[in-house]
This record gives sequence, structure tokens and C-alpha cells, in this order.
Amino acid sequence: MNRWPRPDDERRWENRLAAPEDLFLPETDRVTYVCDAGGRSGVPSDAERVHLVEDFDDLEGVLRLLDAVVRDEGPFDHVIGFSELLLDLVATLRERYGIPGAGPEETARFRDKTVMKETLARAGVRVPRWAPCHTEDQVLAVAETFGYPVIVKPVRGASSQGVREIASAEELRALCAERSLHDLEIEEFVRGEILHVDGVLDASGKPLFLCTSRYVSTCLDFELLGEPLGSVFQTDPAVRARCEDFALRCLTALGLRGSAFHLELFDTGEELVFLEVGARVPGADVPYVIHDVHGVNLFRLWVDVLLGRPVDPPVSDPEQSGGWLMIPGPRPLPQKVTAANPLLGEVPYLYRELVPEAGEVLVSRPGSYAMLQGGRFLFRGGTQAQIEEAVRQVRARYRLTAEPVP
Repeated sequence: MNRWPRPDDERRWENRLAAPEDLFLPETDRVTYVCDAGGRSGVPSDAERVHLVEDFDDLEGVLRLLDAVVRDEGPFDHVIGFSELLLDLVATLRERYGIPGAGPEETARFRDKTVMKETLARAGVRVPRWAPCHTEDQVLAVAETFGYPVIVKPVRGASSQGVREIASAEELRALCAERSLHDLEIEEFVRGEILHVDGVLDASGKPLFLCTSRYVSTCLDFELLGEPLGSVFQTDPAVRARCEDFALRCLTALGLRGSAFHLELFDTGEELVFLEVGARVPGADVPYVIHDVHGVNLFRLWVDVLLGRPVDPPVSDPEQSGGWLMIPGPRPLPQKVTAANPLLGEVPYLYRELVPEAGEVLVSRPGSYAMLQGGRFLFRGGTQAQIEEAVRQVRARYRLTAEPVP
């Protein structure tokens, strides 16, 4: 199942690690591709079995198509979808056709933020205080108990889309007046640095690969304030052990097996607090830097586990650091770039960049960090401190100017 396009621009690298020709073996794997119009370019042009859907959100239409495919081509042995927005559909298909893998109940623990926190709280894991949103009076009462600011977010969201930091009762009333509350939850605001642990678990739930990173800024500040977003691999053994032990405790409580994962957590200085988790490869430029620093394609490792192929756990150097940084585009979009200053060759440990050229038009692509943006920068080859300094240099030295498109 694919909704990701493959970029025509050779400067761009997003979605290339998930290329089917690098994941499936033509001599043994008989692959049927189901994609929407956007995802068609991400499917091999010479693929024999390709089926288009108008909209993956049209569940009835997708099921009609796949029922016909199963009738005409035979049953599926596996179903794979990398996108966060396809995980619920993939789970439904597994249940409908009796395919091994995570079904709707297990997937809900990684898609529904109330279910994941409820499951972890029962297991004794520290999670933010939270509550589902029902009515204005109930939400205001919960916020009063938590204390302002509070966070309001979609129960089944991705990429910080729709997340709001609410500073007062007046702001919360305004939010209640402007939209329905049925798909939202409210959380306490946890102060601390945010880290993420990424990896792949085997069929028994044991880790095949783990990598811990600390965010530069936050996903929420990127979306709401236009702050640059990035992260740097952590190499301190104590930091890694503490965060990875916490992540594995969470994943065990949630019952994750045979899957990639991206887990975010707060470090308050006194304790680690769960933020959220996805049962998929991390987004943005995380998988590309992992691949370039550690030689691990998380998509390929995940597919090998799903298909039951023999897997030798990759051996990586825990002292090797790397990082990435994204500069958001000017607002409001669309805007035409008038000037930007490439930094490749000028900043140590910066090994790849995607800087828009004068005349390029930046457009909005909600829900996707892995795109052109205002600038994208990848780092490797130094210590953690050296990578952090390189990230700071890019933040300080990069300049982009643009003008609104009439």
C-alpha cells in the first residue's frame, strides 16, 4: 500500500529508502501494489500488478477493489504500508483476509493517543495526565486541574498537525467554539527536553536496532512558530541506556512485535515521561541519517522481519553521531524564492543539503516534513558535540528570502 511519491528532482532523497526495488526480491516475491495517484510514482514503472484507488480514506472503495483482487489473483500472504496514515487500513485488511501481523486492536495502541497512554499508565509508566475531550465544561474543568498551559491534540494525528498549546481558559473556550471536540484529547504540559528512540523489533519483540536522538526545538514549535526542527544522535552510554530501556519498557507494555517504531519522550531532568509512539519508521530525515551513519535501512529491516527473512542484527558504532536540520519555509505559502545561501563545504560535518534555488516556488504540503521545506541539512562524521555545533552554525548562517506568489 503506497501513498508516497518518488521525487523527480534528483537533489531530493525522501522516500528513496522505501523504494520497492530495494525491498523486494523479484525471484521470490510476487508483489501487488495498491496506490493512489500521488503514490503511483513510488511504484516501479514495470510492475505487473498495480491497482489505483482514488482515496485511501474511502474504506468501502478500497475493500471493493481488494476483494476483486483477491478473487482474481488469489489471497495475500502479507500486507505492508509504511505511512502512518495507512496503518489503520493495513490492520483492517489483515483482519479481513486473515493475514499475519498487527490487527485493529493492536494498531489502536499505536494510533489512538488515549489508548496508548491508558495502556502504559496501567503498566506503571509515567505518562502525561490526559483526558478525552467531550464537552466545553468538562475540558475547562480538566484544564483547571492540570494548570495552564495545556496541550490539545487529535487523538489520531501525525506530524503535529492540529496540535495546540492553550495558554488560558479564554483560548480554550475559543477552541471549543470553533470546532468539534469529539476527536481531541487534552494533556498536561510537560516541561523538559524531548528525545526520540527509533528502531526495529523482531517477531518476539526484541530489538534488532536502536538509536536515540535529542530534538533541536520541537515538532510543535516547527508547526506553530516556524522554528527550525532537527535532532542529533546521542552517544553518551548513560543517556542511551536510560532512554532505550524506557522505550523498550513502553513497547513491551504496548505489545509491539515485528515492527519499526518511533517513540518520543520527555526528559524533565528528574524523570522520563512518555510522549507518544508510532509503529512505523521515523519521519523527517531521521531514517536517512541513520542509513548514512550506521548503514541501516530501517524500511528494509522492517520488511525483512515482516516477511520472515533471516535477519542478522546490524552492528553499528554507538560512538558515531549524526543529525539533521529542517528550516521551515516562509509564511504564508506559496512563496517564490529570491535567494538562499548553500552551506555545503562551509560547515564541518554537513554532508548533504537541499536548498531551494532562486525562482523555485515553495508550496504547502501539510503533514509532511520530508519535502523541500525552506532548507534541509544532513550531518555526520563528528562527535555528538561537533554535530551539535554544526547544527548551530547552519541555524545561524542560513538565510532564505522569498516573496509571496500573487
